Amino acid sequence: MKKYFLILSLLLTTYYLPLTASIRIGAEVETGGTSYSNPNYSTSSSLSNSYNYQKSRLYLEGDLKKNVTVGVKLISRGIFGKDFGKEYTTARSSITFINYTPQIENAFLEFSEVGTLPVDFIAGRQPLRIGQGVLVDDDGLGFDALRIKGYLPFDIDADAFLIKRNELSGDRFTTDKDQSLTAIGGNWTYQNDYNFRVYYLVEESSSPLKKNFISVRADGRFKEGVNYRVEIIKSGGDYSGISYLAGATAYSKLRRLGKTSVNFEYAVGAGKDNGLGFAPTYGHKTDGFERSGYGEYFGASMSDFYGGISPYKSGGQGIHTTTLGVGFEPYKDLNFNFDYFILFSLDYPELTGVESYLGEELDLSLKYKYTDNCFFRLVYGRFSPLKILKPENEASKIISNKLGWSVSAKF
Repeated sequence: MKKYFLILSLLLTTYYLPLTASIRIGAEVETGGTSYSNPNYSTSSSLSNSYNYQKSRLYLEGDLKKNVTVGVKLISRGIFGKDFGKEYTTARSSITFINYTPQIENAFLEFSEVGTLPVDFIAGRQPLRIGQGVLVDDDGLGFDALRIKGYLPFDIDADAFLIKRNELSGDRFTTDKDQSLTAIGGNWTYQNDYNFRVYYLVEESSSPLKKNFISVRADGRFKEGVNYRVEIIKSGGDYSGISYLAGATAYSKLRRLGKTSVNFEYAVGAGKDNGLGFAPTYGHKTDGFERSGYGEYFGASMSDFYGGISPYKSGGQGIHTTTLGVGFEPYKDLNFNFDYFILFSLDYPELTGVESYLGEELDLSLKYKYTDNCFFRLVYGRFSPLKILKPENEASKIISNKLGWSVSAKF
């Protein structure tokens, strides 16, 4: 009841904002369907799971006097055609998955140029993502956070924030700690084409293990039509190892294929042979609904992956991924993308060569822009488990598939 009262209060607050502010209102709706086959990686299994889903968002933003902005976003998500899709989707879904119950994604106050200083302060549940989201990404669900951003000479931007994951019980005393992430960093931009970013992050929890990260990232463009990205992350505390990624995307326009892109990325997460490996708690894992990452089906990150419902290895650290993708637009508003992934695990330092491979995946997607604000999308993912995930002594090729569609609109 308190949740609904809070939502109603926020809506009433934003209703009165026009008296003193300019207000922006918008909505997003996405509905679609997904079908998975052979999630247990069997040569003879007919196991499959299909479901339909819907995601809706309503957001309002108002500019008050003295450089104050209020932002509110509500989200509702759910699955129909299956009892929560419990054979498959609850294992893949985000931990905040609630069946169609509206929840607050964002509710924050932003103070710009506080006291005429080049400093912004943001408080409340807010969107927060650093770089590609390897270490920090709210996955479209918002973080409860305090954030300060400062704008310094020579195109240097300073940044510091505190994220709280859960509060302790208010009716009892305890020595347990809240889960939190504290970070400080900065970004330097050179000639609008080169960005250099450094962050130091410390995770706190009731665990006796200490965990921190130092991230150094560079991204931008080499020249017109060629973008690059490089990130190196050092794990610290009771965790150790160097994780990194490097990638580039080239854009061109070909006579028969139209707008064309070629994408390459090589990413490595440190395995358990390096202390406790690479295991960021606040990094990108889902799209706010189900697993999201390298591969439409496999959804790997640099630290873990979704392993189907197989009794074999899943959720391991130290994921090594090579990505090669090609996209083109042969007709106006119609985009095709082909992505190939090869993945293996660094969890087992004694494994070498093909013995360490998790699998390979080929994804095909088609996106059509019906209007400027309405899109149709079809996706097919074909995953082939290899040495680690295949049943013991199984030599024949195993195929698991994902087929999905969606239509989305926003204003």
